[in-house]
Amino acid sequence: MRIRAWCALLVFGLAALSSCDSTEESVHGHTPASAKLFLAGGQELTPNVQLARGAAVLVEVRFYAANGDLITGLETEHATAVTFSPAALATVTPVAGHKFHFDVTAQNAAGTGTVTLGYGHGTNTSELTFGPFPVTIP
Repeated sequence: MRIRAWCALLVFGLAALSSCDSTEESVHGHTPASAKLFLAGGQELTPNVQLARGAAVLVEVRFYAANGDLITGLETEHATAVTFSPAALATVTPVAGHKFHFDVTAQNAAGTGTVTLGYGHGTNTSELTFGPFPVTIP
């Protein structure tokens, strides 16, 4: 009877580990409570995103636990999306090999809108959404 219990526990444990990558934050889990958008140099863009007219910038999406800690190790099993509204406000191009990095090019005219950040497993980036955050192109 003990062997069956240990086997069941082992199978359950392996199933839980296989659902997400082992490099994910183990203390807080991997389900984010918030997301922020950063320039490649580390400057935070959210909550009020400002983009220069016609400028191309490299941005990174970062996800945070409910206590505010950055969740690391998500890129292996998860994906994100950056969506502007209206869509013509900025173009978004994923950076090859970096699921949480995007090249963003603002439109050439002044304007306002919003940006939403998506999150999910595999290629599904609509399991959770964060925002919309206001966007201004002065």
